[in-house]
Amino acid sequence: MLSSGDLRDVDERLLDYLREGRVTPAHARERVMSDDGEEYSRGYVQQRLSRLEEHGHATNLGGGLYELVDDPRDDVGQEDAVAELKEHVRAAGEAIDDQDIDALRRHVRAACEVLDDERD
Repeated sequence: MLSSGDLRDVDERLLDYLREGRVTPAHARERVMSDDGEEYSRGYVQQRLSRLEEHGHATNLGGGLYELVDDPRDDVGQEDAVAELKEHVRAAGEAIDDQDIDALRRHVRAACEVLDDERD
């Protein structure tokens, strides 16, 4: 999977277009332009769509028709949540070693809150 930092401007524009529905490289090329208003080549658009597919963000349904699977821009806060969850699990392990039941409960509850927040 790509992170939002791995995306080029053209990738972001393609993801926006894919959010609206299925696309072909030819149609995407007509819609997606560079910052300076230049059109990208059909081959370049195809290459970028293939890269999104390679990383699990789009799928080729056949005949060059692409569909969005997962927008990596939606996962921006997920990395922070994973780090916070790991910290609570580590602290819970220390609480077990120290036989500190109150600290264990606190960290397990906090970890559950992180997971609940990610589900919403």
